[in-house]
Amino acid sequence: MSGGERGFGSSARYQSTGSRDPIWTRVSGDPGNGGLEDSSGRSSGEKVRLQCSSTSTGKGLTVTSAAIFIAGEMAGSGVLALPRAVVEAGWIGLLLVVVFCINAAYGGSRLGACWSIIEERYPEYRDRVRNPYATIAYRAVGRWGSVLVSGCIQFTLFGAGTVYLQLASQIFQDLMSDILPQVGICVWFIVIAFVLTFPMWLGSPKDFWVVGIGALLTTAFACVFIFSQMVLDGLNKVEPVEFKTHGFSNFFLSFGTILFAFGGASTFPTIQNDMAEKQQFSKSILIGFITIMVLYFPVAAGGYFVYGEAVDPNVILSLGHSSLVSMANVLMAIHLVLAFLIVINPVCQELEEIFQVPHDFCLKRCVLRSVMMFIMVFVGETIPKFGKILSLVGGSTITLLTFVFPSLFYMILCDQRRVDWPDRYIPLHMRVYMWELILIGLVGGSAATYNAVLDIFSAESMAKPCYWPL
Repeated sequence: MSGGERGFGSSARYQSTGSRDPIWTRVSGDPGNGGLEDSSGRSSGEKVRLQCSSTSTGKGLTVTSAAIFIAGEMAGSGVLALPRAVVEAGWIGLLLVVVFCINAAYGGSRLGACWSIIEERYPEYRDRVRNPYATIAYRAVGRWGSVLVSGCIQFTLFGAGTVYLQLASQIFQDLMSDILPQVGICVWFIVIAFVLTFPMWLGSPKDFWVVGIGALLTTAFACVFIFSQMVLDGLNKVEPVEFKTHGFSNFFLSFGTILFAFGGASTFPTIQNDMAEKQQFSKSILIGFITIMVLYFPVAAGGYFVYGEAVDPNVILSLGHSSLVSMANVLMAIHLVLAFLIVINPVCQELEEIFQVPHDFCLKRCVLRSVMMFIMVFVGETIPKFGKILSLVGGSTITLLTFVFPSLFYMILCDQRRVDWPDRYIPLHMRVYMWELILIGLVGGSAATYNAVLDIFSAESMAKPCYWPL
């Protein structure tokens, strides 16, 4: 097993092979990728190691730094929507926040276990892999699984990017309301999208450790300021908090919203792949999710008990005006802008692979990414209420990526048998728990997706598009 031990310590960076197959169909070791050997006779695993070895830069992420990435990647827009989701779900919404956090963490740990199995069985994956989640799916169920997983990831990132733009628009409108009161959210959406189009043209974000820490710190301080203002508003409140009874439709919309807040599973295998000791990934998951819960729960509970039915889908808009709220707005705006550039970049790279855009900076890349931004603006201006998109993404692809796929792939990989593979045994209680997660994910996610689609297109709740005439 010495080769596996060396693989756990690898921290090489992936470099593009120049292949023009779509990323979601190009899984390392995939026989459909042109065979296991190139014209020089090197195996695909040898090619990957040769490409990566020249750019190795250290020992990789530690347990703590990986936990920071996990928390920083998830913390953000979800926390702003949690209070409204809890109100519409009723008091049980607070319980759902805790339960979903635990289950999402368990799903993340199963993904980590899946990758450990993959590396144990296939030495070619012990170096940096570009699309580890899709690779897990490929080895578990075949090419169709890798295509499905990649499609879910891209839909999730596209939806998240649109939500980030909409939330940033709301925040900028609130910050500039005294100076430019006549400028509405729809106009700010276009302005922010236009400004961010230019940095979108750049290749890929660099120095991700800085971005990870920055994303976590901005959200952490924003949560502290938001909760502090909630406490002040609660102490100054003289009227009783109003609560209403909501139906199943609102409950399942809340289901999707809460899941969105914990929807970071699509990036977990990538983070684990960057660790020096990948077998310690479960510790990073535990630390990361405890951090998330410490940030999320006070804001969710404060919004529920202090504002009740009066809480806005973006909780910041429900807070009293003060310097605390202004600072929270600024921090969240910074977080959303950085997060948008990060989450939308993989989507752009997928499209560039499909349309054979050169890897170097060029006009074709600028045009393609500008068109991508135009599509996001159209979607955002058509559905100006971010909560609707958030519920749709949370109930559909995030449910699959967080609840269904991790447990399913783990059980399939453990049940696979070969003479040179060590047998793996799953205790009955763990198998029952994982099937429960899969069932809850399928039933709850389907109901949440169905209700989200109805909410978007129903005549009663459909929001007027920004470009619609008065």
